[in-house]
Amino acid sequence: MNTHNNTAVSGSFTDSVHLKFRPDIEGLRALAILVVIACHAGIPWMQGGFVGVDVFFVLSGNLISGLLIKEISNSGKINFIDFYARRLKRLLPALAVMTSGTAVLASIILAPMEQVTQASTFKWVPYWITNFIFSFSELDYFSSAAESNLFLHTWSLAIEEQFYLIWPVFIFGIFKSAQHGSRISFTSHLNKYFSIIFVLFLFLSILLSYIKPLWGFYLMPSRAWQFALGALTYIFTNRDQYSNADSVENHSPNRFLLFLSGWFGLALILVATLLLGERMVYPGFWALLPSFGAALIIFSGSLPSTNSISIILAPRPMQFIGKVSYAWYLWHWPVLVLGKALIDSPGVIYQLLLVLISLLFATATMFLIEAPVRQHRLLIRRPALTLAFSLLIMTTVYWSGTLWQNKSLDWANLPEQRIYSEVKSNLPVIYAMGCDDWYFSSVVRPCVFGDGESEKTAVLLGDSVGVQWFSALATQLVGQGWRFIVLTKSSCPLVDEPWFYPRIGEEYTICSDWRDSVIEFVTGINPDVLFMGSAAEYGFSPSQWQNGTKRVVSQLSENTGNIYIISSSFRLPFDGPFCLARKQWQPEFISNLNTCETSAGSPLDQTLANDMAWVASEFGNVGILDLNPLICPDNNCGAKIGDKIVYRDYQHLSRPFVISIAPEIFSAIENVQFGP
Repeated sequence: MNTHNNTAVSGSFTDSVHLKFRPDIEGLRALAILVVIACHAGIPWMQGGFVGVDVFFVLSGNLISGLLIKEISNSGKINFIDFYARRLKRLLPALAVMTSGTAVLASIILAPMEQVTQASTFKWVPYWITNFIFSFSELDYFSSAAESNLFLHTWSLAIEEQFYLIWPVFIFGIFKSAQHGSRISFTSHLNKYFSIIFVLFLFLSILLSYIKPLWGFYLMPSRAWQFALGALTYIFTNRDQYSNADSVENHSPNRFLLFLSGWFGLALILVATLLLGERMVYPGFWALLPSFGAALIIFSGSLPSTNSISIILAPRPMQFIGKVSYAWYLWHWPVLVLGKALIDSPGVIYQLLLVLISLLFATATMFLIEAPVRQHRLLIRRPALTLAFSLLIMTTVYWSGTLWQNKSLDWANLPEQRIYSEVKSNLPVIYAMGCDDWYFSSVVRPCVFGDGESEKTAVLLGDSVGVQWFSALATQLVGQGWRFIVLTKSSCPLVDEPWFYPRIGEEYTICSDWRDSVIEFVTGINPDVLFMGSAAEYGFSPSQWQNGTKRVVSQLSENTGNIYIISSSFRLPFDGPFCLARKQWQPEFISNLNTCETSAGSPLDQTLANDMAWVASEFGNVGILDLNPLICPDNNCGAKIGDKIVYRDYQHLSRPFVISIAPEIFSAIENVQFGP
């Protein structure tokens, strides 16, 4: 019999009810996983590939709804125990293998202080609640912190499993509310309630995307409209099957319309993949592009003979990728993260090699774990046994994760490891004093040091990268008769330009308001010296850097003695202390792969340096203070110089290192030139 167990990224297999095999859906699944992996592997122009997950949500809504509707239409009931057992049997074994294998590799490759965080997430993965963990811990999907979490990708699996938990109950409730379960009434009820869910939860998703972005991204209610869209697509493409043939005319859509919808749907997905990125509010309105793209492709395949899109989606390679998509999704992310931890500066070729390795893991998992478990006759006959085994797996993973977490804490406290965790937590005192209110408030909170009545005033102004020099400046200014004032807000550039902050999912207006208030504050105290600096990675164009910085400096220069624009410090492509801690922890044959060094600077750094030099040339009392030669001598940036750990992460310098080079910093200050 020509049937196939269609599945989205987390699968949708059934042992008793089948949907007709559709090669285009298998190929659509392949397309979705390919764009996701391309995005995560850093393939150029594929920065929006995360939309593949949206395609999977629509596919799950379509396929699971189809299975449930078909079952309830045939038998008048839903076997809930059998349904949940099938989901767990399909999903959990492969997930447990991935998480266990990843944990073993992580315990060898990652530093103990990294393992603590990984273990705390690991133990909750089989419970399908990691989306809550990431949401309420404020872990932004696009942040650098997210890039190092081995189990970040399980947020979408958690959403799907939560959908599987609720959806059968919801559909059964619709069936019971229909008039004696008649097919016409049942179908009309399905259309009504699916449409209500689509509209209401789309509105909720858009609202949360703006007021609570992490909830909008990670939580299932914000994605429910995509599952409803998939369900509506199933009803629409199979409406003749669930209608009274004597009273309903043939609803076969126009063949040309089917032809257009397939290609248009593909175009929507590709446009989203190529154009969307972390600087856009997501999911919001933008998620409509890949979601409707998936729905249109599903719709276009309702009559395969007219579905020209199958030319792309139906070939055997795409069918194989679609078949292995769940296992590939499981393995690709941890392999990429762990692979990056082995090499200082992985290039595209290395990333593609990691993708290939993850595909091999996925293929082995599918043939050795997924298929045998899914087809096991005893588990098919006794779904309760599947539930019992699932509970055992979940409990085992939780307790092994707790053990791993405790052992990681013990390892992290070893003297040879503790030095690296201490340097990460050794922050300048300004953070304990509350100078930095981050994105929570635009209130100016100056931290004042030294002689508060002094006639000589120095100000340090900037984001967290700009004010990382505080500890060195304070060693000379405080106690030398200066009043030293620090004004800082993390992730707030000293550029008078609007900036979309991915962390909060919107334009950072609090930063703009704070910057205006700070300028007013500084011009009111007429400082003798002003140091100002920002990180380089805000995505501004050269003209925005130049004109936006010039507008800020022009307001400050009239009421300030000398202004020193501190060049943005060079960044590492890895976390400095983590890299050093890994080298100490790893077996020698692995640690030798990593030098924890990289070449200094980048085209971005040089462009920004030129932009700031242009700004300084416009004023007689503004000069450039470039301290990068102290960080990266001989154009070589390392996590360590001598016995000093240089960085406390990948871009912020460590406090002990900054203090150690204080004399050189003041020598550089004395040599700064001002004027055109």
